Amino acid sequence: MHVDQFRQIIEEKIPKSSVLHEEMDLLAHGTDASFYRLIPEIVIKARHEEDILHILSTCNKAKKAVTFRTAGTSLSGQAVTDSVLVKLGHHWHGHQVLEKGRKIKLQPGIIGGQVNRILSSYGRKIGPDPASIDTAMIGGIIANNASGMCCGTSKNSYKTLESIRLILIDGTVLDSSEKSSIESFRSEKRELLAGLSEIRREILGDDILRQLIEKKYKIKNTTGYGLNSFLDFEDPLDILSHLMIGSEGTLAFISDVTLKTVVEAQYKSCALIIFKNVRDACEATIRLKKLDVDAVELMDEASLRCASSLNLIDQDVKPGMTALLVDVRAEDIDGLKDKQKSVIESISEETDFTSDMDVYASLWKVRKGLFPIVGANRKAGTSVIIEDICFPIKTLAEGTLALQNLLDEHGYKEAIIFGHALDGNLHFVFTQDFNESSEVERYRKFMDALSDLVAKEYEGSLKAEHGTGRNMAPFVEHEWGTKAYEIMKRIKSVFDPNNLLNPDVIICKEKNLHIQNLKPMPEADGIVDKCIECGFCEPVCPSKNLTLSPRQRIAVFREMNRTKKANGKLSKWLKEFSYQGEQTCAADGMCGTRCPVNIDTGKLIKKYRELNQTWINKKVASATAQNFSLTLAASKLAMKAGRVIGKKYPRTAGKTSVLKSTGTEKVLYFSSCVHQVFEPSGKRPLNRVIESLLTKVDCEVVQLDKVQSYCCGLPYSSKGFGEIADQKLNELILEMVCTGIETIICDNSPCSSRIAEQAKKANIKVQDAISFFADRLEQLEITKSSESSVIFSVCSIKKNGEDKKFIKIAESCLEKFKEASEIGCCGFAGDRGFSHPELTESSLAGLKEFSSDCSSGYASSRTCEIGLSRHSGLSFDSILSLLDNCSK
Repeated sequence: MHVDQFRQIIEEKIPKSSVLHEEMDLLAHGTDASFYRLIPEIVIKARHEEDILHILSTCNKAKKAVTFRTAGTSLSGQAVTDSVLVKLGHHWHGHQVLEKGRKIKLQPGIIGGQVNRILSSYGRKIGPDPASIDTAMIGGIIANNASGMCCGTSKNSYKTLESIRLILIDGTVLDSSEKSSIESFRSEKRELLAGLSEIRREILGDDILRQLIEKKYKIKNTTGYGLNSFLDFEDPLDILSHLMIGSEGTLAFISDVTLKTVVEAQYKSCALIIFKNVRDACEATIRLKKLDVDAVELMDEASLRCASSLNLIDQDVKPGMTALLVDVRAEDIDGLKDKQKSVIESISEETDFTSDMDVYASLWKVRKGLFPIVGANRKAGTSVIIEDICFPIKTLAEGTLALQNLLDEHGYKEAIIFGHALDGNLHFVFTQDFNESSEVERYRKFMDALSDLVAKEYEGSLKAEHGTGRNMAPFVEHEWGTKAYEIMKRIKSVFDPNNLLNPDVIICKEKNLHIQNLKPMPEADGIVDKCIECGFCEPVCPSKNLTLSPRQRIAVFREMNRTKKANGKLSKWLKEFSYQGEQTCAADGMCGTRCPVNIDTGKLIKKYRELNQTWINKKVASATAQNFSLTLAASKLAMKAGRVIGKKYPRTAGKTSVLKSTGTEKVLYFSSCVHQVFEPSGKRPLNRVIESLLTKVDCEVVQLDKVQSYCCGLPYSSKGFGEIADQKLNELILEMVCTGIETIICDNSPCSSRIAEQAKKANIKVQDAISFFADRLEQLEITKSSESSVIFSVCSIKKNGEDKKFIKIAESCLEKFKEASEIGCCGFAGDRGFSHPELTESSLAGLKEFSSDCSSGYASSRTCEIGLSRHSGLSFDSILSLLDNCSK
């Protein structure tokens, strides 16, 4: 069936807006974190099970393959396709906490980190803890049987599965938590269940095969299908449910799962322990395996050098040096100390545990960021490869040394090795040039040698936790042997006889599949060339569910540059990118906070805007900047005439500089143009609020003469007028310097952030008013408000790490509140919320429901407050207004 006909059938029941078929959309949404590139024929954003049933039915009739994807953080190519790609995002984030947090029911589109935040009030968490947990969604975690740092083999999805709801390729639904569904399934799928029972009997009747399976699952193993389910369970329904874990979408669609949760220890500490060489570190790990430790992460010399080069660790790295990051957790402080003591007694090296959560987090950040960091340091135009293998713990030292030698033999001298040493699970990362056939051949030979080393020589696992994927599917039979592989092929045919569900993943006929359809990584711009398209940035992007995410913007930008260099046609792509890539980008920089190498895609978009500005726009921008007081006055009149916000913002006369002449500390207060234009209706203007608070903390308040003539330049910067923006900012900084006043504050967080960064270069300190008053709360007598509120930390204070001070004010003033922490950015982006309200609407889609039990809302940026008010049903105000109302 031709794709156009297929699309017409799909659109009979699924909205056209959820069915993507344009070239640019297909490339953008087809991109995942792996080093493979397949362009789907069509991308469908499924909303619910009815959509899935329609898609499966249509694919069956058309004999089209279908691949399901959630976050697309998969590293081995299991989430790409050249056929039908079904995306499961914000429509699939449902959850239900059960039995006081001991269990939780989850849809595939909810992020793992969010699940743990939901469970935190119960002192629980889910067992799997991959490094990508703040991006990876439950669907991918389940489909790949992801584990992670502390998960091991006892707390993964397989071991903590309580029940599952799934849809087979023929549309049959099974909910293993519902008796009626089970009975119906047993009746309708008698033959399928009988086939699974027959496989179980064969395995139990073959001692060699049974012993092989038992041996393989004593260590981490996600290579192929989970044959351990045939030994662990007798009921074919239980076997079926557990076969789904790690099946990578090749057997059925998983609609939801219920997982048993694990205790989240209240007390944690870790220590970075340095050893002279790999052998010493691995032998120490074997000793630690006998103790009650929660994680042992190995980082070899190359890993440490990589981290040291970016000042992530303070170590003089010597040849052979290897580190173990040892983590211990307990329910009480005495238990924690006992665990620390046992580790110290077991390790002869210097051991210094920290329970300082900032230090603790920074050490774990080093370990979690190693893969993207290597990718960022690669030669432009090359790809980054990561694989995860597992050795039996008793051979960890020999296996690690052998792996190092193998990498060196094949010319991967820059490779780093790290991983979950406690389980014998190692990751290795290196860069690979796929632009030359000789380089592809080098990679092929290395993979052949690797499979022999791990699977045969050391009897380990070629895949420990990342799922099989396209990169290891050709080696499944080599690891497991023909008899076990034949059983896996039977499993696939029982569930998917026409091979339509994610074909070539796990089971494949093509032995060179792993070196086909390799993703090009062309140079595009120095701002983003380091990007490996891991997708860590996506959860905080306001446009991710509207147009493009940062990863997708970069993928498209790269392709446009590649096409341009090849003298290809770009006109259609440029037109589409204008809206999807540029106009709907908030350019807020939040993507950089999640990127392990701090790539701010917003900077690329601002540069793109500047390069594409017309001369007339530049002239207008320049004129408004040179006559800013008139521009500001005109803006106020426009707001008043349009009744967008409310009455005109009162301001102090331009020649007045001292607003309050007494006080022990002189403070220069800069009132941003945002607050001069957008006054909250029916409430006190923020400048009066701040003057009141400054009086309460005994300050003399001074304002710049003609304050309405000054601007930090942020409105110009966001629109791509960088030179004009810098000019306005420098004018402001110069005036501030000339006052000679040391304490300077600004009332709008985004403006404060921009001014403060430049002010450092002029040797003056500018603070956001939030930070200033949070540091002086002890000077105020505060009576907490009984109102139930929602608070939102805006982008700028999140990026600066000042959101803690924002929360500190909320804690001081409110008896009860909740933070809208799952929203990265409101999407208002200065005035973009006026010109593109759909951006804010998309970003804040869940805010109204989240705020339904609240009566007020607080933030620290006026335009953000406008957007938050529009989409929450509440009236958002500055949290400083709350502080003033609650304090004496």
